[in-house]
Amino acid sequence: MDVRRTIEHVCRSRLCPTTNVILNKGESNPPFFVSDMKAIQIVMKGDERSEEYAALSRYSFQRAIDEGYIDSIETFDAITPDSEDFEEHVSRYNWSKSLMTLDLISGKEKDDHSPTEKAGMCSHWELMRMQGQSDEKFWIMEHDTWLLEERYEAFKLLSEYADNTLYANIGLFMGMYCMDKGFAHWAHHMMTTNEFPINCGPYCVLQRLFRTYTTNHLSLSKINYYGIKNTALHPWHDCDTIGVGRDIGTYFNCPDRDRTGIPTPTTQVISKRLAVTQDHHGYSDKKQQEPWTRHKFFHVIE
Repeated sequence: MDVRRTIEHVCRSRLCPTTNVILNKGESNPPFFVSDMKAIQIVMKGDERSEEYAALSRYSFQRAIDEGYIDSIETFDAITPDSEDFEEHVSRYNWSKSLMTLDLISGKEKDDHSPTEKAGMCSHWELMRMQGQSDEKFWIMEHDTWLLEERYEAFKLLSEYADNTLYANIGLFMGMYCMDKGFAHWAHHMMTTNEFPINCGPYCVLQRLFRTYTTNHLSLSKINYYGIKNTALHPWHDCDTIGVGRDIGTYFNCPDRDRTGIPTPTTQVISKRLAVTQDHHGYSDKKQQEPWTRHKFFHVIE
C-alpha cells in the first residue's frame, strides 16, 4: 500500500465527521458549524519576503482550493511595529516574561517579547476577535504555511472533521488552525481583561486558553462539552502527528510514542534565502542565523 493510501486508511479508521456530535437527552445544542471554510492568511503588506512566502504558500494549497476543501484564501494585513495602531493593540494585553523553552535554554533570557513577536501575536489575537464576532467559521493561516502534498489525504479528512470541533490546529505551531465562535469570544475576552498573561508564544498561549476553557466551561455538567465527542484537533509534542480528543494538554506535552496520531498535513516553509521576518531575540545565535534549524518538521527550500 503506497503512502497516500496508507494515510487515507488510517484517517478514515480514526475519524468520522458525522459521528463527532453525540447529543443525549437534556444536553445543549452544539455550536454553529459550517463546511468548506475560507482561510484568512496573515501577510505583511508591502514586505517583499512576506509576500513571496504567501505566494509560495498559496501555490501549495492550490489543489485544496481547486477541489473545494478550502473555499478561498483571503489576506489579512499583518499588524507590525510600524502600524499606526501597533501600540493600541499591544496595550490591550497582559504581556509577561517568556517561559518558552527556546528562550529559557538560549542563555539570552529577555524580560519581554520583541516588538515583532508582539506584532505577530496581535495579528492572531485580532483574527481571534473577528472570529468571536462572526458566525462564519474560518481557517487562520500564517504567510509561510505549507500544505504537504504527500499528506493531502490527511488534510482532506482533517479539514472536514475540523468543522465539528471547537478548536482545530492541523499545522506546525500557528500555521493553520480554526476556532468556533464561542471559544474565540471567550479567549479574547480573557486576554483583554488582563486575566490571562501572555508568557509564551501564540501556539502555547492558545493551547493554554483552550485547556482553561475546557476545565472552566466545557466540562460543566450543564454544558457537557456541547455533546461533542472530540472537541479538538491538536499536534502532539513533536508536531508531526495530530491528536483527536478533548485533553489537548496531553498532545501538547507528550510525544506520540505509540504513533496513534493522524499525520500532520501542513507545516511551515522556510527559505534559506528569505529567512524569517520576526526577531526572536531570546533564541540562540544559531537559531536566529539559521532559523530552519529550529524544528525538524519545517519544509526547507533554498
